[in-house]
Amino acid sequence: MNQEEALIFSSISLVLSVALGYLSWRRYERSKSLMWFFWFLGFVFYFIAALEQEIFALGYCNYPLAAIYIFIVAELVLVLSLGSVQQVPEKWKRIYYYYSAFATAVLIITIVYKPFTIVVDYMPTNFPALPAGASSMVTIPASGLILFLAARALLFKGNKAKMISTILAIVILGFGGMLSASGFVLALYLSQILGMSLFLYGIS
Repeated sequence: MNQEEALIFSSISLVLSVALGYLSWRRYERSKSLMWFFWFLGFVFYFIAALEQEIFALGYCNYPLAAIYIFIVAELVLVLSLGSVQQVPEKWKRIYYYYSAFATAVLIITIVYKPFTIVVDYMPTNFPALPAGASSMVTIPASGLILFLAARALLFKGNKAKMISTILAIVILGFGGMLSASGFVLALYLSQILGMSLFLYGIS
């Protein structure tokens, strides 16, 4: 991927993040629901990640930016899952809070352990093994939880098309992340744009 393509894809992600943040904030203002507050916060994290991608596409990366990016892309999935977990009984919710705090602490420790940069050809794809593994501790359970609760909601309530859109968004984002880690770097941007577009439809 060349610099111009990286700028185009990162700019699309940035616009999507603003739209998602705006819609989720409107939902929160109307409902004052903790679920929508966490979803809004997750899309704020997505905005920060997209903004960093724009900076990377301009050819600039250092350790603080790389560290913040790895943290943000993992935590945005976690924060979205904290919104979804509001549907479960208090006991299980508390257990998930404890796990989330533990996984986040492990991620922070691995990030500060050794400085690194992550950009190759204007894209954030050269993830070091230790932070990448810690990130998986955050994202895999979080994605699974969102997927399970969205699928359960699909069976019992809500707009079916929008629920399916949300489920597909999670699957595409997760699949794109795996492809990107395997060396298919373009999958990072394509999965973000398609997945977040489906999220946008799902919450609109």
